Amino acid sequence: MDGRAVRWQRHNDERRRRIVAAAIELIEAEGPQVSLQAIGERAGLSRSVVYRHFADRRELDVVVQAYVLEGLWAELLPSVELRGSVRETIERVVGVYVRWAVAHPRLHQLADYDTAVDGQGPLQQGIDMIAARISEVVLAAFQLAGAEVSEVDKAASDPLIHGLVGMVFGTVRRWVHLGEKVPDAEHMVALLTESVWALIDVRARAYGIRIEPSLTVDELISAS
Repeated sequence: MDGRAVRWQRHNDERRRRIVAAAIELIEAEGPQVSLQAIGERAGLSRSVVYRHFADRRELDVVVQAYVLEGLWAELLPSVELRGSVRETIERVVGVYVRWAVAHPRLHQLADYDTAVDGQGPLQQGIDMIAARISEVVLAAFQLAGAEVSEVDKAASDPLIHGLVGMVFGTVRRWVHLGEKVPDAEHMVALLTESVWALIDVRARAYGIRIEPSLTVDELISAS
């Protein structure tokens, strides 16, 4: 690629970033139904220029959704680790997500809409990533508590954790949609923490172990 082509590519990339940034700003302010014309005006570009960079509204929505979700995953992933007690770990992960949803309700509405036809859009890819990480942490907690986790158990954890993540996303989706914030964010975090712990506790008991949710990692190891 020669110098002129490189400069042209940079020019196009910059315009795409301006369009995406404008879309996110407007969606945050007005909601996901904002028009392409409004997005173009906010970016300082005509509607025809927007279409030059994105084939249609669906393509733009997928790119915008990916940017929005990257911001959420960047906040959420670092919290998914077995640090502190089991309850604190659950509460930390749930709390990061609920606070993000409260701070960005309109972006959450867009993030929750999987724009890809094949079901493998940015939302599903992110859920798969988060579920895989949570599965690792949960299985690690079971093993630290002395459970014998077989390969079958590990395979079974995949659909179970995906279902658990889906439950949390679905609950927050409905809560944000209702808009009344009843219960408030603090109580929603507590409710979800208890619900997630209930499933983990049931699975732990199936292994013949009882995990005290207030135990830290070191205490889990000592108690096993």
